Amino acid sequence: MISINNTTDNLINNLIKVLPDKPAQLDKKVFDLEKNTKLLNEIYDRKKYLLTLKKFIVKNKKNFVKIINLEVFKTIDESVGEYNYALEFIDYALQILKDYKFEISSKNNRKILKKSSGIVFAITPYNDPLAGMIRKIAPALAAGSPIIVKTSSYNLKICKFFDICLPNELKKVLKFVFIKNKKNISKLIKNEKVKLVTFTGSTEIGLKLNSIQTKHFQKKILELGGINYAIINDKSNLNSIIQEILIRKIKAAGQACSSINKVFVNISIKKDFEAIIKKQSQKIICGSIYNKDQPDFGPVISIKHFKFLSKLMKKLLNKNKLIGHSINLKNTDNLFSLQIYQVSFNDDIFDKIETFGPLLGVSYYSDEKKLFNKISSSKYSLVCYFFSKSKKFINLTKKLNFGSIGINTTKIQSPASPTGGNNLSGIGREGGIWGFEEFLSTVNYVNKSKWKK
Repeated sequence: MISINNTTDNLINNLIKVLPDKPAQLDKKVFDLEKNTKLLNEIYDRKKYLLTLKKFIVKNKKNFVKIINLEVFKTIDESVGEYNYALEFIDYALQILKDYKFEISSKNNRKILKKSSGIVFAITPYNDPLAGMIRKIAPALAAGSPIIVKTSSYNLKICKFFDICLPNELKKVLKFVFIKNKKNISKLIKNEKVKLVTFTGSTEIGLKLNSIQTKHFQKKILELGGINYAIINDKSNLNSIIQEILIRKIKAAGQACSSINKVFVNISIKKDFEAIIKKQSQKIICGSIYNKDQPDFGPVISIKHFKFLSKLMKKLLNKNKLIGHSINLKNTDNLFSLQIYQVSFNDDIFDKIETFGPLLGVSYYSDEKKLFNKISSSKYSLVCYFFSKSKKFINLTKKLNFGSIGINTTKIQSPASPTGGNNLSGIGREGGIWGFEEFLSTVNYVNKSKWKK
């Protein structure tokens, strides 16, 4: 019998082929989940499945960290961080099962019952391969919903590891699918047994998924792209602020939905800002994640994405000033160094394209009203970060309609907090009690029976 560790090595070395499921296999997986829905009826059973999942992930820490590191090119430290973050979602789901009231008594013999919405189809991203899956799996199981997971084509190996090594008991309520033909994604969504679709990814794909016509009603949770801004209003703690912005920017080599696309800086601190960001960016190293001495961030996910970023860079070089850049060790393919450009207040790249990589735009402002009008008119309302010591300035941010707003911090995410966007950045929420309740439906239960003794 092949060991789990050998399975990891064989996956990394492409000795195990990840073959796409046939349509009949997809149907069977959905059928099996429907048949096993009753296994999640009781709170005790949901807790049991979550604890089994946690035990499996804890036991295989080295395997998961290794696959994250080598499949999506995260540094070892970032891979460990993602692993730990994934476990937090299971712990939060377990806490929900301990505290949540699935039956609420009201007046006049009325109760509100909270029940599973049904089978979930989850499509997860490559930038957080493990945490991106667990943040959907954990609340679904806690809600009593069997779940079928399709991940990005860039991180099939971690999905296949689950598919091969997951305990048999868990496989009854948690399935993984491998799809190459996009028609089969539509086939799954159109399956009347699938009651909820949750997707994290680009706005372009989200709109396509949302437009698929079904013959049954179906809920969708879409966490989509964002053209995220950071605003620095004054000189207070400028060194620390710039360092925090750069750390957030290079997470997953800039391939994160919460990454900053563009920074607006008060014109009065332009000289100080540029001196600091130039100095700090030159200390950042991008390079191969295969070496013992780890870089600050690794390559982008593919040749295709590298070419996309290179094309943007050429456009930027034509008419914009390069403020700063990181060191590029040039010791592996698809390394794209962090590059910071001064651009106009209204520009054609950072205001219109989610770069999803280590390209950062910088613009300057002097008129606060003009700045807030611009930010509030954004169609991509995912995340916005503000840095200021002015209470008056910060109070203006409460009128903005973003999924998340960070005030003097970029650390906005946690399993207990709702994440997601508005407008073209999505619909619905993940995380916290709000994300958990997305998987539930309510029953208005009124009983006025008069029982005979």
